Parts: sequence; structure tokens; C-alpha cells
Amino acid sequence: MKFRIAVMLFAAFAPLAVSAQETDTEKAAARDVLRRMAELEQSLDVPGLVARLTGANPQRDAVVARAKELLDTELLAMADDIATHPEIGFQEKRSVEILARYLRQHDFEVEMGVARLPTAFVAKFQAAAVPPTSGSSSSTTPCAERRGRFTAISTARRGRSASPSRSPSRSSWRGRTRPGA
Repeated sequence: MKFRIAVMLFAAFAPLAVSAQETDTEKAAARDVLRRMAELEQSLDVPGLVARLTGANPQRDAVVARAKELLDTELLAMADDIATHPEIGFQEKRSVEILARYLRQHDFEVEMGVARLPTAFVAKFQAAAVPPTSGSSSSTTPCAERRGRFTAISTARRGRSASPSRSPSRSSWRGRTRPGA
């Protein structure tokens, strides 16, 4: 019985849905929207973009390999250590010291106590063109070229650093200012 009612309602209202674009104005508007969408798709050159992003890129591959190496050899262990030793918010002295020590080992200048918060710090990369190393002098994997300084304000909280984008400060990289970064 309910099925018959549903079928009858569908049969009664289906023609209304099918005739959604009946007038010449509606059809012209729909054609215009479809034409614009096709033009946008062609201007984006999605296949070309995909080919550029997924194609061979030795510099990108070297940076990715270096990031994976650091993640596997140092960063995961450091994150596990910080996570297994939780500290009270804004009193993360041990975590901040671990992070600051790591940054100093990788040629960052670390300024502690930023914004009158003892657990806040600013880290500035100092080396002009020297890639950071994992502490061993035998590392020959090139890293991303660095000629400028990147400054980020970070506060250690439960093993994670606060996102610099949440800070109202500005940071610079290669002489360009990035608002909110």
C-alpha cells in the first residue's frame, strides 16, 4: 500500500523535476555555465599540473628523502619522548628544552622566553647555504636551499608546537613577509 502511494506521488511530481530548464533563458544560462566550466578546466590544465607535480624532480626528492630520514631517525623518537613525559600547560620546561636543543643542533638560533612566556621561543635559521644535518658529518643528502631566515614563534604543549599561523606575528623567508605565518 505504501509502495503504491510512493509510486503515485513520484509519477505526479516527476514531470515537474524534468522540466527544470524549459525556458530559453534557463537553457541559455545553463549553456553559459557549462561553457565557463569547460573554459576554466582548460585554463587550469589539470593533466599538465598533475604531470608537473608527480614528475621527476631531483631537488624535491632530495628534500623529501631528507625529511623522511630525519623523521625516522630523530623526530619520531623525540616526539615519543615528549609525549611519554607530559607536562602541565605553559610549564613544559623539559619539552621546550628538548625542542630548543634539537633546533640549536641544526643551526637555529633559539631565543627563549618570548612574549614573557617561559615556554615560548623564537627559532631563526642561521646558516646561509648549509643544509641541516642529523648530527653526523657523513650526511651528504642535500637539503632545500636556504638563503634567508625563517622565523616562527612556537610554544611547546604536550609534545607539539603551536602552529605559527595562529600567532598574530609575521614571519619572513628569503626577505619576503608572510602575514599570519
